[in-house]
Order: sequence, then structure tokens, then C-alpha cells
Amino acid sequence: MKAQWLKMAEKFANLSVREKWLITLCSLTVVILGSYVFFVEPTVKSNQLLRQKLTATNHSIQQLDDQILAISTKLKQDPDQGVNIEYQRLVTESQALSEQLAHVIENLISPSQMATLLEDVLAGTQGLHLVSLESLKAEPIVNNNASENYAGYYLHPVRLELTGGYFSVLNYLETLESLPVNYYWRSFNYQVNDYPNATLILEVYTLGTRQEFIGG
Repeated sequence: MKAQWLKMAEKFANLSVREKWLITLCSLTVVILGSYVFFVEPTVKSNQLLRQKLTATNHSIQQLDDQILAISTKLKQDPDQGVNIEYQRLVTESQALSEQLAHVIENLISPSQMATLLEDVLAGTQGLHLVSLESLKAEPIVNNNASENYAGYYLHPVRLELTGGYFSVLNYLETLESLPVNYYWRSFNYQVNDYPNATLILEVYTLGTRQEFIGG
């Protein structure tokens, strides 16, 4: 085994500078792809599934509220024991779902703190340069055509673009992931533009009860 390594090292030493750079770049690409598959991709997919679940839950609450309103109107017009039992069941179910969503929101970082968090972690990471930090428009989690009377939860995304070396970027992402605060990853785009420097475009989000501007 040692002889094989020595032979490979000798072959590498005899390569031209251009060939050495190409091999190094290919090796780094493998490392980057591996990090994405094992570190970033599972987080992004898990957050996508959670958002789908939250959307479905919020949609169910709205449907229940519509049914409750209809039955409440019917009870006022024609009181009926069977209808009243159904009304109470719907109210209980709606309250239970609302409590589940409220518990999720309660454990998330607030929209007003999201951009500051990203910037603070960046300031503590060497080898990175901030290109832009932008708070995107809040989105209702049920659909993008919510009426003015929409009373559900809103998704508050933040888009971050930075440049730096691979290991600095990895250190930044690992620090974000290890923080004792909860938020969700939306998308991740890493591109090597001028080796060894690369560009990272990251979108993360939290949830809130109001369509407020996050700041940043």
C-alpha cells in the first residue's frame, strides 16, 4: 500500500502545474458535492416536507372555520341537537390544530431577528465577504392569493449572498445549523467562480402571524 502511495505521489509530482490544478479542483468538487449530499440536501428536503405539512394544517383550519361559520349560522336559524354536536366537534378540532401550529411558531426565531442572526454569524466567520442580505416579501403559507382577510401564518424568507473559500463557507453553514434557534432552509446554491473563491446564495425562512417586514 505504501509503495502504491509513493508511486502515485511521484506521478502527481511529475504533472504540469495546469494538470495539478485540474486534479485538485476535481477533488474539491467531489468534497463539495459530498458535503451537499450529506449536510445541506437532507436539511432542505426536511424543511420542504415540514412546510407542506404546515400548509396542509393551516388549510385544514381554514376549512374547519368555514364549516363552523356555516353551522353557526344554521344553528341561529334552526337550533338542532345533532347540528350542535357537529359544531362542537369542529370547534374542538380547529382549536387542536391551531394549538399545534402555535407551538411550532412559538419555537421559531422571530422574523425581526432572522436577518440579524445571519449577519452576526457571518461577522464571526473568517474568510467570507457579504455581497447582499435581503428580506424577501412575506408569503401566506396556504397560497399566494390570500385575501385581505387572511388570518393564517406567513412565511418570512431572507436571501443571503456571500463569497469566500469552501471551508469558510462550510464553517458558516455548520455554525448556522448548530445554533440553539429554530428556522428553516429554503434553498442552497454554491458555485465556484474563481477558485478557490466561490459564491453561496442561501435562502432561509421563519414563520410569523403577521405580514411584517423583517428588516436587513
